[in-house]
Amino acid sequence: MSPHRDHGLSPDEYYANECERMKTNTIVPDVKIYSFHSKSGMDLQSLIKAMRHNNLGIRWRAALVLGEIGEPAIKPLIKALKGEDKDVQWLAGIALARIGEPTIPYLIRAMTEKDYDVRWRATIILAKFGEPAVEPLIDLLKEAESDLRWHSALALSLIGKPAVGPLIIALKDKDWFVRVRAAWALGEIGDSTAVDPLIQSVNDQDWYVRWSAADALGKIGDKNAIKTLIAALKEPDSFVQVPASWALGKLGDAGAVDALIQSLKSTDWYVRWGAIEALGKIGDSRALDYLKKALDDKDEYVRTAAEEAIEKMIS
Repeated sequence: MSPHRDHGLSPDEYYANECERMKTNTIVPDVKIYSFHSKSGMDLQSLIKAMRHNNLGIRWRAALVLGEIGEPAIKPLIKALKGEDKDVQWLAGIALARIGEPTIPYLIRAMTEKDYDVRWRATIILAKFGEPAVEPLIDLLKEAESDLRWHSALALSLIGKPAVGPLIIALKDKDWFVRVRAAWALGEIGDSTAVDPLIQSVNDQDWYVRWSAADALGKIGDKNAIKTLIAALKEPDSFVQVPASWALGKLGDAGAVDALIQSLKSTDWYVRWGAIEALGKIGDSRALDYLKKALDDKDEYVRTAAEEAIEKMIS
């Protein structure tokens, strides 16, 4: 169990409390805490071991002191981050986050580890560093391993606005998988600056990029994308048409109703299903008769979607 859980606090709340307690503790004053360490490996290793101590306070103090030591503590902390003890991993992450930017190259390497928890903690720590971590994370989008690209995109999405410009540039990358993750991250960030570049990506040569761009536009919710999304409904690939339908449903603009009704004529059940989902969200009464006809559709998923859409509209 992680140390903070016994106290009913979030990690950040518990961490803040411990920092304050370190400042005011009369039993272990600051001068003694900082006399624990020098730059010698022995002292650092003792602090690493202290993160495994049975006493909760000692574990926390060791992590906080390691964070204050700075760069000399990075390598032993990275090693602890890769260890099997999940609580020690978590405390090592706290310490590395306190050290800050000098840990970035090490955390980037830690994201390639096989252990999922190590990759996850490295991802979250990097996201806390903001803009300084953006370029290394953009570079990771180009790695061959899919999971590594996903963690990088996640970190960039958590960083938010500082990552928008580099992600927009990544929409033009030569590799389709970089463009896909860039579009996804931009959708999660939700910054309207990305709308026009994503509109261009709806016309990308790769269907997966077009899918991701349409989905991202729906998440951002800017109505300037409506015209492009309606045009995407005419794509021959259902994996582009359906995300466009979803996006139009999220935007909720009645101007898309006629185009979505046309999609109900598709021979592909997936396209019909996507259009019905969108029409249900928009809620325009013009679609009601068409939705009633869909109750007799040969596909069960389409019939169920029609029932749910009608219920939304008449309730």
